[in-house]
Amino acid sequence: MKKKIRPVRKYGNLIYSTILLAMLILFNGCTGRGDLRFNPLPDGSYFKLSGQIKLGEIVETDLSSSLRAVLGTISDFSVFMVSAGGVSSRADKSGLFSLSKVPFSEELAIRAEAGKIALLCRVSPNELNFSDLSKFELNLQTTAEALIWQQGMEIGKNLTAADIRAREYESLVAEVVTAIKLCLQLPKTAVPQTILELAAVKNAAGSAASQILEREILIREANSVLRHILLRKDIELLKVYISPSFSNDWDSTSSWNDVISHYTDMFNDFSFTEVSWQIKDSEFLPDNMVRVRTEAHIKLQNLHTEEIVRDKTYTFDAIWRKEGNFWKVYRNMPYRDTHPNEVHADSRWGEIADAHRELQVALAEEKLDVLTNRISQTFGNDWDATSNLNDLTTCAQNRFNAMDVKIANYSVDAIDFYETDKAKVKCTAQVRVINLLPGVDIDSGSIKAIVEWRREDGIWKIWRNLPYRFSHPTNIN
Repeated sequence: MKKKIRPVRKYGNLIYSTILLAMLILFNGCTGRGDLRFNPLPDGSYFKLSGQIKLGEIVETDLSSSLRAVLGTISDFSVFMVSAGGVSSRADKSGLFSLSKVPFSEELAIRAEAGKIALLCRVSPNELNFSDLSKFELNLQTTAEALIWQQGMEIGKNLTAADIRAREYESLVAEVVTAIKLCLQLPKTAVPQTILELAAVKNAAGSAASQILEREILIREANSVLRHILLRKDIELLKVYISPSFSNDWDSTSSWNDVISHYTDMFNDFSFTEVSWQIKDSEFLPDNMVRVRTEAHIKLQNLHTEEIVRDKTYTFDAIWRKEGNFWKVYRNMPYRDTHPNEVHADSRWGEIADAHRELQVALAEEKLDVLTNRISQTFGNDWDATSNLNDLTTCAQNRFNAMDVKIANYSVDAIDFYETDKAKVKCTAQVRVINLLPGVDIDSGSIKAIVEWRREDGIWKIWRNLPYRFSHPTNIN
């Protein structure tokens, strides 16, 4: 008898446990309001999207269910119902709209519809996580881009905004915009659903989608690989992802060799305890290049002292180039502590860097006129009362006559723009020349200086404190 009872107890316990587990799952998932509605998703899964409808083109107002059919512009956008992710709201007269608690979706688009007029704006997952969600604009351009994206999805392509906005595809997108613009002027009877479902619009969008290449996803993957290269300290893989032609606009010593040498030394003595790497924006350029605005937070630890020696965020516009089957970093990736860490470095930083490069070439090619053009008429040195434009150019001409430049390197370590048109440039330089008469080299060694520049008539010029004589100080901090 006992043998028959044991299975009953076993199955009874199993049933009890199953019921208990089900109750735990059920009540942990419910709201506690006395019903069976489950708790909503975490707040982070919902978003508030707002912006404005902008449609200044001529339309057949009958398409928007206007009481009087005329060709004209829409002055009252409150006829538009705006929706996204199952949430809808009416726009106000000026076209402003706001949608609250829009759920996350990989395929999210804002749609504004009035009668048979419809406008679109795609909202990518990247925008949801990293962009300002209060400034969306719905117009013909955003509608054309969203339609191309949707048509791409139908043929198995996941085209990003950067893919679609590449310069070589501008004419394809323009054809879609034109098709929408023409369809806005059709009579209501010629539009069964909305203008976006018309063959002229769909065919133009489909043609564009079939020709546009998926490239940004490959760029994002390459950036992800670069991040893991740093974390794993994989110097051999780093050699593959840096272009042999690598350079930086702000540092003439930057090259493939310098990058690899720098990271080889760094990997031996330091460890990356944190590397966050976010792509903020990208723009495809001619010749298989892409500008990638990147925000990278780096935390570097000394392996011997365990001290954090660098905790810094770099925002930069790196240029990647497709070389063979690989996308590689081609230009403008900061990697030294002295490299600029703000994206606007490519404007004023770049202007002064261009001036440095121009002077570097002028020294190498002994072009006194170029050198003179980059020196202020009021130039002077704090440590030498005889320093002025005439003394500097005379000294340079004498050097050109007696010597040939063999090496002229520099690096811009930091720039302090203390006024709109004034900057203190902390830089390092080295010049090596051969004295022609005895035939011996003269090396300046490492020169550290803080040179003041001033923009005069739109041109950055050296204004104060340039060491140019052998008697001038070579280590100014």
